[in-house]
Amino acid sequence: MARWTETFADQNHMVTISQHIPVGDIVRIVLNDGTVIEGVFRRMNIENNAGQGGWKYCGECEIETRDRSRFVLDYLDIKSASSLWSDPIATEYEHLGLITTGKTKPK
Repeated sequence: MARWTETFADQNHMVTISQHIPVGDIVRIVLNDGTVIEGVFRRMNIENNAGQGGWKYCGECEIETRDRSRFVLDYLDIKSASSLWSDPIATEYEHLGLITTGKTKPK
């Protein structure tokens, strides 16, 4: 479960990261500890506490890698996010059965 924001800086980070994650794309995520995760964006969840005790937010996304591992990532742990989409990479992921672009023929 994602952590709730505790500071205004945490809230700003949530906004910034959520704007930079390419939803529904092939992504490269760099975590605060330097770990890099590349894969298909599968889902996201962003919540708030309805203002009880002061507004707080939490968010997470799920990434599926080439080897079909799935990682649920807390937005507060994400340093940066970018798209990896290109025709060769999309074709590779399609051949792996992770996405469908309609550009390749079924096997």
